[in-house]
Order: sequence, then C-alpha cells, then structure tokens
Amino acid sequence: MLHALTSLQPAIFDFDARSVMLPIVPMFHAASWGLPRAGAACGVKFVFSAVNEGKVLCDLIHKECVTHSAGVPTVWLALFQHLDTHGGDLGRLRHLICGGSAMPRAMVERFMRMGINVAHAWGMTETSPIGTTGTKPWNWDDMTFDQQVDAKVLQGRVPFGVELRCLDLNDPDTVLPRDGKTSGALQVRGPWVIKRYFKAGQDAAPDPEQWFDTGDVAVIHPDGTLQLTDRTKDVIKSGGEWISSVELENAAIGHPAVAEAAAIGIAHPRWDERPILVVVKKPGSEASAEDIRTFLSGKVAKWWLPDAVEFVDDLPHTGTGKISKKDLRERFRDYRLAG
Repeated sequence: MLHALTSLQPAIFDFDARSVMLPIVPMFHAASWGLPRAGAACGVKFVFSAVNEGKVLCDLIHKECVTHSAGVPTVWLALFQHLDTHGGDLGRLRHLICGGSAMPRAMVERFMRMGINVAHAWGMTETSPIGTTGTKPWNWDDMTFDQQVDAKVLQGRVPFGVELRCLDLNDPDTVLPRDGKTSGALQVRGPWVIKRYFKAGQDAAPDPEQWFDTGDVAVIHPDGTLQLTDRTKDVIKSGGEWISSVELENAAIGHPAVAEAAAIGIAHPRWDERPILVVVKKPGSEASAEDIRTFLSGKVAKWWLPDAVEFVDDLPHTGTGKISKKDLRERFRDYRLAG
C-alpha cells in the first residue's frame, strides 16, 4: 500500500484517472505488482502489448491515446528506428519511465525535444520495485537544456522512506562520501525493500540496520541523486582501476551508426582485464572499429577506450529486454587479446 501510494506522486509515475499507461515490460515480476496496484488506486487505463515491435507499439500509442509508458532502453531504440524509417510521432505520450539499464544521453535528449517528460527509475524486484526516480530539481526552470539533460541522465532520488549508501568495493566496512565522484557498492533499505532472501542467513544474527546489497556500482551526489555506473559483476577492472561498462556503452550509442552496444571485460596478460565493445549497427549504416574508437575519444578516459570493437548481428537479451552480459561473455569466452 505504501509503495502504491508513493508511486502516484508526480515525481514518480504521475498517475491520475486521465492516465493511459502502456507498460512495455513482461508481467512476471516487478511490473506485476508495482504498476497495477498504483494504477488501480486511481483508475488508470492500462494498455498491454504481447509484441514489443516499433510499429505495433507506435500504433497502440496512437490508437489508445497512451499518455504514460515504461520500458527498457532497447524498447525505445526499436521505437526510434520505426519513427526514423516511417516517420510519425508519439501522439499524446507525455510521461515516460525507463528502467532496467541506463538510457544513453542521446535518447534522453530526443525524448525531451519531443516534449516528453522522460525519467530514469532505478529499482529491483527486491525493492518492489521503486528505489529512485529522476525528479526535477528545484531550479529546473532556470537550467539550460544541457543542464536539464545532465540531470535526467542520472537515476534520480529516493522517495520518502527509502535510503541509499555506497560501500568501498575494496573495503566493505567503509561507507563512501556522497561527493558525486566516489563509486562503490550500492545498498538500499526502506519499507518496501526486502530484508534478506527467503531462508538466507536464518542462523545468522539479524542485521539491525537491514541494508540490502543491490549488486550495483554507483555514485551518490551531494543532493542525494543516484548515478549508476555498473553492476558489480559487470564492472571491468584494468590495471587495478575500474572501468564502467555502462558509461562506455552509453557513449558508443551516441554514434549515428550504432543501434546497440555492450562492453565486457576480456582477460589480458598485462592488465588483468581490458574492455572490448560489441556493436550492432543500424540497418544501412556503416562504421569501422577505428571510427567507433575515434568517436569515443574525448567522451571517455583514454585508458577506457576498448582494445577491440567487434560487430555482430544481434546481442543476447533477457526476458525483460536488458542485454544479457552473462550470455555475451559466454559467446566471447574464447576471445583473446594480444599482450
């Protein structure tokens, strides 16, 4: 009930009885209790699609007068490809939530230029699911467009009742400062956040602080804004320093020929790991590995530049539409980099 009431706030889903919601996510975990309960609380009209194709979704948005939607970045990329090929717009859509993984900056900019209030929502099945959303700061109207985009590419702030903290990746007993620079292992707690997994740690003494390890790597800014930088299992450690696969991917998506991109760490004889970038090109577009590396220069640290760029026809995805790094690493398990 607390989660449903919180979700109705303008800074979260901004629902009322006039809202028409199109959730572009499978109804088998977080979407099965987060959105339906909030929608039922104020009489939202829901529209569902069994097919997540650009044309089908665009047609539904117009036919059903959809005002709100939620989905992962790969869904929006497919929608953009449809619009780029066939033209058109997104009708009455005015409020869009993106979860699962971070949106590339270029995607945020495009939605904002279309007049859509776009925001990240970070959460997990274990947080029921809302953890943070991309709220507008108090000085939003005084910001330049670029500054507004800077705010919207972050994962936002917690609603009342939820707390965040980051711990040092190398020293988990150390709580990191909220300086907007120092990244660490993200923990969360709150009224709709689980305490622990079923039957896990039953013999251990209860944790009075009840912090839950999310598996994410993040930075927390001084105003409490969350910035996800990676998953603990996906972050690339090269020469003792961390490389964010998420930031590398989001920079690559800005290239006009790139439809999807994923960065993974590959074993290296000198640096332990080095990143490679796996890219799916947009239909009819051409780009070389050196084109991609040149594009990334200046957008990420020089030592973050991928040692190789590999082009593929498709990337593996999970049931929720996120890129499956586990399957991608398996696909490239025999890949070797020169010393």
